[in-house]
Amino acid sequence: MDIKKIGITGAVGFVVMGVVGGITTMLFYEGHMTSLSEKFPGIVQFPPDMAPAMIGGLVYVFVMAIIYDKMGVLGVINGAITGAWFGGAKWFFLNMQMAGLMPSVWGDMTYIAIDVFISGIMYGISGAAMGWALEKFK
Repeated sequence: MDIKKIGITGAVGFVVMGVVGGITTMLFYEGHMTSLSEKFPGIVQFPPDMAPAMIGGLVYVFVMAIIYDKMGVLGVINGAITGAWFGGAKWFFLNMQMAGLMPSVWGDMTYIAIDVFISGIMYGISGAAMGWALEKFK
């Protein structure tokens, strides 16, 4: 495994996801999560504690860099397509698990549908950047 390639690809993906995530938080997630935190104080915290979120994001994006590399993802288009389906599937799974565990908190299927759609776009953009970075090492 090429540590430099994975490191740079992961860093690119993390920065792009941070920018896109910040934009989508302001446009969509902030209102929904604020509402949930008011409705369920002590259960849902918004704004979130960013330390665990950043640690999780770092680990996840570097694992994604390894997976994309092993899958042979190269280029912007291939990265965008892979990122979109991977991100949409990830958040569909997670949202449905949360809806099953906490239906009164997480059972809003409209939110889940919008979140999966937005996540597909976010991960598509990040995947495009990671595919671009991986292609530079070809």
